[in-house]
Amino acid sequence: MAKSSLGKGLDSLFVPSSATASLQDGEVVITAPIERVYPDENQHRKIFHDETLQELADSIRIHGVIQPLLVRKFGTGYQIIAGERRYRASKLAGLKELPVIVKDFDAKKAQEAALIENLQREDLNPIDEANGYAALIRAYNLTQEEAARQIGKSREAVANSLRLLKLPASAQSLLKQDIITAGHARALLPLKDEGLIHDMLLTIVDQNLTVRQTEDAVKAVLGGAPLKKTPKDKAKNEVFQAQMKKIAAKAAASLGRKVAIKDDGTGRGKITLEYFDAKDLEEMLATLCGEEFLLDL
Repeated sequence: MAKSSLGKGLDSLFVPSSATASLQDGEVVITAPIERVYPDENQHRKIFHDETLQELADSIRIHGVIQPLLVRKFGTGYQIIAGERRYRASKLAGLKELPVIVKDFDAKKAQEAALIENLQREDLNPIDEANGYAALIRAYNLTQEEAARQIGKSREAVANSLRLLKLPASAQSLLKQDIITAGHARALLPLKDEGLIHDMLLTIVDQNLTVRQTEDAVKAVLGGAPLKKTPKDKAKNEVFQAQMKKIAAKAAASLGRKVAIKDDGTGRGKITLEYFDAKDLEEMLATLCGEEFLLDL
């Protein structure tokens, strides 16, 4: 099995965040225009919670970005290796520049560093975490036990995480959006039939079942008891509203401002965009309507 710097731990991949840290050969600390800093589209972390992202943005407005992002040269700009959450929060805060540490990494080394950094975060959603473990195992031909050692987890934790990938897409989607928990998801695993899993998901959402209640319901169904089905329209509406909240969070991260979406369930609704001052309003309108929009005003 080919070995890499994975065996050396994170110290071989990251420089300390302290301002007095000595840089290694090929590294520089610079201030980069935020429009020249790009997320890695292939990274395994896909969900960023709007509440905590906004809290970080509020802090950044006051204190700035304390810990530089880790990046590599990418075309005429920089690709993020570690720090996408800080990048998104900085956009929300209206920052125009970011402090970055430039690492002399090729694509493979950058993927390795980003993968380990993401997997050691506590706020990674369970499906992205499981996909990260799977990618780590595939990329470096590791056993579950070897992968667990690299990340500092138990083998059982890695195995339980990977089991979540056996669930159908509908269950994985609700788990990624925090509509159900990893405990709920694991409780569904004994149900092999996708239709049964779908019906149980609707019941969990409608009746707000705890993990223990879900486990009991699954045992009852496996024992032959009929599942009392929830009216799908009601359950789907609750799921829909939760999904709209996540869409608003994604839009906020993309636009760099608060976004609220209110939908009445019929396809009609309102979108509210926040701006910080007159100049920010002009920039937002120019982005949405084109540069010539303000010329005739």
